[in-house]
Amino acid sequence: MKSQISVIVLILCCVAAGFSQDNTKASTENKNITIIHSSSTADGKSDVSERILEECITSLPKGGDLDPVVNSGTQFLKEINGDPSKNDHVKIYSASLDINYMLYQKVLVIVATSSVQGQEPVMKVMEKNLKQTKHFESSSANGDLFAGRSHREYYFSSPDAAKSDVIKQANAWIRQQASVMCSK
Repeated sequence: MKSQISVIVLILCCVAAGFSQDNTKASTENKNITIIHSSSTADGKSDVSERILEECITSLPKGGDLDPVVNSGTQFLKEINGDPSKNDHVKIYSASLDINYMLYQKVLVIVATSSVQGQEPVMKVMEKNLKQTKHFESSSANGDLFAGRSHREYYFSSPDAAKSDVIKQANAWIRQQASVMCSK
């Protein structure tokens, strides 16, 4: 901005000097002056972007191979299973499961450089395999044990019930991924 102001001031000084010389000649002369103002974003920086051309899952475990982790804890529950006289410490269970799978991607990498020369963007197709993890937790809403009256909370009373719930969720997700599996 300062350089633009300096250029304008310099032009105006030249014009003023020209007018003072013209006045001494005692002749009338018209001069057209054009002031050009421009700005540029050509800073030489590169912008790298990716566009996914193809994506699919290369491998998933079989439903029978799933082995969840079971956690247990003790909690004091009131009005267990709707019985107002049953308040006790109860052992409750939860289960979690991580499914690791490989995701294949074919991407178009675009490198664009903003420069005065107006360089064409560089484009390259790349393939990559990415390790992915999908996490599942047993949903206590599906539990076989509940406590409380107005604000009812559900729990799993056995490790098998918690495992069964998380395996059911994981198997449903695996079946849903059949449409995005890579064709070999």
